[in-house]
Amino acid sequence: MYAADQAHLTPFAPYVEAQNDKGNWIRVLDDLGFPAGGPRTMTADLSGKLPVGTRRIRLTTNLQIYWDDILISRTAQNQNVRLRRVPMSRADLSFHGFPLKIENQPPGNVKYIYEKTSATGPYTRPAGAYTRYGDVRPLLNAVDNKFAVFGSGDEVALDFDPAKLPALPRGWVRDYFFIANGYEKDMDFYAYRGDSVEPLPFLDMKSYPYPAQSFPSDAEHVNYLLEYNTRFMSGNEASGYAFQYPDQR
Repeated sequence: MYAADQAHLTPFAPYVEAQNDKGNWIRVLDDLGFPAGGPRTMTADLSGKLPVGTRRIRLTTNLQIYWDDILISRTAQNQNVRLRRVPMSRADLSFHGFPLKIENQPPGNVKYIYEKTSATGPYTRPAGAYTRYGDVRPLLNAVDNKFAVFGSGDEVALDFDPAKLPALPRGWVRDYFFIANGYEKDMDFYAYRGDSVEPLPFLDMKSYPYPAQSFPSDAEHVNYLLEYNTRFMSGNEASGYAFQYPDQR
């Protein structure tokens, strides 16, 4: 993106156009968004946006994005639904290792074998205080400034308890949606202090970096930092550069 800017090229997110009955293309959605970092399903609500008689739709962008499947749903949007929360019963932070990475085509289309991991690899971490391993459920029960801070090779394993969900009425189906709220920092040359965990983000920050603000320093937040973020990493741990994946023959 930086090189594109230097070349005076302006990247733009995918937008959606529809062809009307006169053959003209009309923009109906300015920003479709794009999958950040990996394959995923995306949705676009075109309700009330398509000209009468539309038979063709096209997506336009100058970013390197690939679609392998596009589906149109004509399902009525006034369906009778019920929304219920499923309580989280467990949240454990631990070291999992580095899953085997498999490069597919086109470039950037990668997948990982979760069960086949190496404890070592050519990875480092931002230096700083990470959340200690173990139970982190108290940090994940609400959207606030108390984060589970973890890095390369770590994982948070979650369990949810559906025991109290009511029985489904006849003909109904149940879908599950996982909603997460958090932040990530790249170890990138252009990222502000990408080599360190701090400064931590917080909900009320107006921008990042935040020269005129700081992470909350009241007793509640200080106690959170002292109780949970006690795993200090220098960023230069001797993790080695040799992959050691188990033999699965």
